[in-house]
Amino acid sequence: MLIIADARFPERVLKNLEQFGQVLPFASQGIVYEAISGHPDIFFCQTPGALVAAPNTLAGILNKVKKTGINLVLGRLPVGSAYPDSARYNAFVGSGCLVHRPEITDPAIADQLKGMKTISVAQGYSRCNLVEAGGLFITSDRGIEKALRKAGKETFYVEPAPIKLPGQKNGFFGGCAGVYQNHLLLAGSVKHFPEGPALKESLKNKGVEIVELYDGPLWDGGSILVIEPVKNSEK
Repeated sequence: MLIIADARFPERVLKNLEQFGQVLPFASQGIVYEAISGHPDIFFCQTPGALVAAPNTLAGILNKVKKTGINLVLGRLPVGSAYPDSARYNAFVGSGCLVHRPEITDPAIADQLKGMKTISVAQGYSRCNLVEAGGLFITSDRGIEKALRKAGKETFYVEPAPIKLPGQKNGFFGGCAGVYQNHLLLAGSVKHFPEGPALKESLKNKGVEIVELYDGPLWDGGSILVIEPVKNSEK
């Protein structure tokens, strides 16, 4: 099990993640703006068959991922320094659907998801704003919430204002979270945001337990990517 997480997460978050798998602290420099430079969901997109990576992801990071046995596929376009080019790989994939702004999605992601339903949204930072656990789609973007409801998905909205993202006014909920089996791994405590207790109860009813990785406020580190190694079919 490989867990890719922002190297700037609070130390306690990274330490507690080690109980679930091998942690690969992520960082970049001079590719995107500083606030998101350590966010793995800016450079990687998880699909059922492969982990799609931006071709300008640091070679050292890509080599470490390959050594774990994960099926790694390089995207066609580099991550750009500013939006929307910085959001090419920040697509959400789950429950048989792709949620993203289609015109900016890297073609390599679309290639991995042929036949999968696309839910089109205006928000390019879809993965930053969305995580799914137990069939519940948790988002901090009203546009994504509306599109998901229209598509018949069960949603839960979290106001982004209390979410910390150094260098920005606030972060987004998806960037604070990852999913491992029946656990929602959360960089923060439910006591630090108004919807926390209700979210905990909603997930409990679906058999999902929230694991608070530290006791502080929600911290947006660009998602916690929990990846099961898949043997690459290439020889």
